[in-house]
Amino acid sequence: MFADTITITINSVAKVLNRINSGDAFSSEYLLRGTLDEFRLRIRHSSYLDKTTGLTRNRHNVELTQTVFPVSPATIYQVKKNYIVLEENQNEVVTDALNFDLGFMAFFTSANITKLLNWES
Repeated sequence: MFADTITITINSVAKVLNRINSGDAFSSEYLLRGTLDEFRLRIRHSSYLDKTTGLTRNRHNVELTQTVFPVSPATIYQVKKNYIVLEENQNEVVTDALNFDLGFMAFFTSANITKLLNWES
């Protein structure tokens, strides 16, 4: 189980989100609400039967949302959202899935994220 707080560092500023919900053994939600914005982190796990292979797939989802509250005269909220889904066969060796996931995460360097934000492909 993750700790009761999770720290996300954005632009060198640590954002400490507190657990506000443990829906069941397979999900939780964290929140940091300030006067100007809020950060919400959701962690969810599920599994499903892949009809093409007949194998059970494990699915792990982490979603981070920042909502910036409008300041008068603005009336529109600004929302940023990132999420990732990690998926593997239920019977797969954890180390193999871990190495694959770490390799994918390593792709997300500052340079590559900048390219994505500039619509490069």
